[in-house]
Order: sequence, then C-alpha cells, then structure tokens
Amino acid sequence: MSVKSENKNVEKRAGNSPDAKVEFGLLDPRTLLVETNVRAEVNLTPRFLKTIREDGVLTPILVHRTEQGLRVRAGQRRTLAAVEVGLEAIPAMIVQGDEDQVRRLREQLVENDDRQNLRHAERVDAFYQMSLLGVPTVEISNATGHSTTDVNAALKIAKTKKAKAVQAKYDLTLDQAAVLAEFENDTDAVKALTETAIKNPGNFAHAAQRRRDERDAAARMTEAVKGLAEAGIKQITNWSKEVHDNHAARELHQLQTGDGNTLSPEAHGLCPHRAAFLSTRYNGEIQTGHVCLDYKAAGHKLNRSNPNDTRTEQEKEEARAERAEVIANNKAWKSAETVRRQWLADFAKRKTTPKDAPVFLAETIIGDAYSIEKASENVHDLAREWLGLKTGTGLRGRQPLYDLIAKSTPARALHISLVLALAAIEARTGLHTWRRPACEERYFRALEAWGYTLADVEQIARGPRETPAQPAKQATPAKQKQTPEQAVTPQAEPALSPAAAAEASEQAKPKAANTPKAASPANRERRPSNTPGDDNDSVNPAKSQPATNTPKGTGTVPSRARTKSESAKPSVNPGTATAPKHTPEPATV
Repeated sequence: MSVKSENKNVEKRAGNSPDAKVEFGLLDPRTLLVETNVRAEVNLTPRFLKTIREDGVLTPILVHRTEQGLRVRAGQRRTLAAVEVGLEAIPAMIVQGDEDQVRRLREQLVENDDRQNLRHAERVDAFYQMSLLGVPTVEISNATGHSTTDVNAALKIAKTKKAKAVQAKYDLTLDQAAVLAEFENDTDAVKALTETAIKNPGNFAHAAQRRRDERDAAARMTEAVKGLAEAGIKQITNWSKEVHDNHAARELHQLQTGDGNTLSPEAHGLCPHRAAFLSTRYNGEIQTGHVCLDYKAAGHKLNRSNPNDTRTEQEKEEARAERAEVIANNKAWKSAETVRRQWLADFAKRKTTPKDAPVFLAETIIGDAYSIEKASENVHDLAREWLGLKTGTGLRGRQPLYDLIAKSTPARALHISLVLALAAIEARTGLHTWRRPACEERYFRALEAWGYTLADVEQIARGPRETPAQPAKQATPAKQKQTPEQAVTPQAEPALSPAAAAEASEQAKPKAANTPKAASPANRERRPSNTPGDDNDSVNPAKSQPATNTPKGTGTVPSRARTKSESAKPSVNPGTATAPKHTPEPATV
C-alpha cells in the first residue's frame, strides 16, 4: 500500500525531476535490494537494534524503483537492522531509479555527511527533562538504549553547576563531565581536569585518579593534624627550621633515656619538648615521626649505637632528592594501578579479541609459566573478579571458570584465556615494577597496542620506545689507479705506540669459553620476587630481573636479549615519573 504525492520540494530532495512522482509506503525490508553503499561496514550496535525493535524505523528510507526491484538508496543501516530484528514493514519514500552512479555516490555522501549527532550536553538535558517528568532511571535507560550508568552520570551532571557549564562549553563526554562533578567544590581540580580532557583526553583517567588520591590523602592528613592537637602534641610544620637547623633537636630513634633505655613515643609522652611531624606514604597512609626539640634540657642522651650522619651536604641533598623521587613515583604507580586494573576489567568484558592475542598467549605459556602457576594457586582470583565471577577457593573457586568456558564459543574462550594470562602477569606487578626499567616490556607494550594509555610511571616499566635505526649511507671511495710499484710493494702499516700495541695484542686473544650467552626466548621464564616486602617506599630499587623483551608495537614477538646497560636507560615522557639513577644499598623510608 502506498500514497502518491505531487510535492515538488519532496521530489527535489529525492534528487528527481519535477515531473517524477514520489510515493510513500510501508515496505517489507526483507524484499528490498541494497545498493552498493559508501559505508564499508554496517555497525548494527545492540543499542541501535534495540531502538529499531522497540520504536521501529522513524525516518523513511529512500528507495529507487528499478527493473530488478526496489533498491535502497539511503537508509541501508536502518533496513538491515529492521531485517535483523524481524520487522515486517518500514516506512519508505519511493522514486523512479536510474543508473547514474555519480548521483548515487553524491546522495549517499550527503545523506551521511550532513548528519550531526546530539551533543553530550543536549543528551544530559534530555535525560534530566525525562527525570523531571517522573520517568525512573531504569525506564529512561530502556527507552533510550543507554546504560543506567550513563543515565545516572547524566543526572548527576545536570545537578552540578560547574560540571554542567563546562560540558556545555566544551562538549565533554558523559564520563569526563561526571568526574568533574566529583570535584564540584575544587575549582583548581576542575580547571586542571578540563584542560586534560581537551588537550590530552587519553590521560584523563590517570589525571582524575591522581586527583582522587590527593584528595583522600589530604582528608587523612586533616584528621591526623586534628589528632595531634587533641593529644596536645606540637606539630612540626617547617622541618628545616625547627629540626634540621636546631642543634638541640633530635628524632627519637637517635635518643635514649638517661638510664640508657630506648626512648619510645610512649616513654616520651610526658616530655615538655616533645613534637611530631606528619608525612604521607606512597599508599596515602599518614606516617607520624616523633622528635624532641631540646634533648639535653629533657635529660635524654644520644643513642651511640646510632652514630651521627657523616655524609656531606651534597650527598644528603642527593639522597633527599632520590627519596622524594621514589615516593612520588610510588604514589603515581598506585594511582596508575587503579586505572589500569579498571581498564583491564572493561577489557575482559569485550566481545572481540585482538588479532595478535594467540601469539601473546603462546609467549606467556612459554616464558611466564611461573606466573600462571602462581595465579592458578590463587584460583585466578584477579581474572574471576574481572570476569564478574563468584569468589571461592579450591575446586569451588575454579568451577565458575569451567562453567563459563563450557558455554562459550571458541572465540569467547580465546578471549577468556587471554584475560587469564593478563591477570596472571598483572598480579605479579607492584611498586618494584617501575624500579626495574623495561622489566615488563612485553606486557605493557601489548596493553598499549590494545588501546590502554600508559601513565608516565608505567612507561618506565615498558621501557624506551624502539625506533628503527636508519643505516648511514657511506660514500664509495673513488678507485685510484695504482702504479706498478704500488701494485707490487705492500703498503707499510702505521706504527703503534707501546700502549696501543699491548691493547691490540689483548684484543687478539681468543675469548674465554664461559662467556655468557644472550638469553633465548625459550629461557625467559621469570620468577619475580613479588613479596609484600617489595611494596614499600624504600629509596633504592631492587636488583633487576631478566626482562621479557619484545619488539615495538604489540610486543608479541621475542626480540634479542637486553644488555645490562640497555635496561638501565628508560625513555620517559616529561612528567612526574622518572627512572632511578643508580642502585645504592637498600634503605627503607
């Protein structure tokens, strides 16, 4: 059934002459022919299919009448979606067809290029208006095809003045604007995060997490300061002036009582010269250090078992700078770890697997068997968390994984296997990871290739970017004619000094048979010392372990073994994270 129209404007929009007739009708999408389209791929997303299934096709498609049948000129995606969800009829505008391929391409380009999606701010307003009309969040989600998470984020944005204004001005995404709503009362944070969202959106999640950590640490510091005040303990706010430059002041671990006993904070509780300083550890915890501001007047003695520091001022300054660097990188690592594991949890829910996943899996089985074994002992707890499975121990903990794989397609089972491998490697990472440049090169290169944005401190663990070296072109020397004497008489070698002659003689000797060989891919199994003792804010990194090396890109093919000098030269982007300069003796902060 169709309706004829004489509307000339409609005919012009359809690209036909004024004499042509335009019909509107309801057509069975299964009977239509689809023309060659400028779209190379038809992305029928679950949300789009849901709207077609529930609301039908709202905008009529454009159909050309040809000798072969009715051909879809514009509306290919809507037509295929209607077939997919089983609609029996969709609205269509029908015109007389032709074989003008240039016009077909032009019409398809214009039909797609001239469309403009809703701005994120407009979508927020729409959701908010629906909520004001009494529509619950779940019904808004069902009616629009957006997740309840997106709807809740939009409603949160709509109720915060700063986040809503910034989103309207810069059209930030729902996720970005929702983060700004968290910092509604922190103008500096809103400005900094807005700048990151505009200039470096890939690093937005890392910047937001660092701000959260700083906010939480500041709240804990406020509580600690309040606790000192309630206990009647003086707080040291200027260490250099009140302690370092005060020759009468000493930390408690440098002192003992007049009887020679250890001076603990409890034993020092009644001293009129007691004081304390507060500092923040890498994990955000507040650490309290106790001081006596005049140990001689208090009757204390120096602890002779703990001699005075004999380092020079330059050595002390270098140690303080290194300590500050380590603490800053430890904090950056904990923030990055939160973002990375959230990204991995989202990655575990993906329906497609990277093309190079089988190679990565094969290398993991060969070179990371210890990590897989360790993860198996822990019943793959991290992988089960990412996959949304119940926790448990022993066979009870593994059974949900068995059940999930049993009902999965081969492609899904491959993805689950990849998640298990990633979780096994992720579980062994910690604060020690960034202190060993390039120790997790293969892992972080793979994550980066699959869409994860590395934080500065994670780039240390990834190692320097490898750029193909361009061989230098050498000029070919011109051949010179030799005289008969030159052809017969050998050229005399230049004379060597005694030192040079001795060096040349030494180099000419054969190398020892026990010279270490480069590590082969088959000998890359790692047993990292991932113990709780590693996760502290000690100033000095632990000794490097053999790194699993990979080429640039995805990091899925073993490369040559790294030399010691190469692994100690990470390339770090400008930022807070920097690699350790040397490896002194361990000392905890």
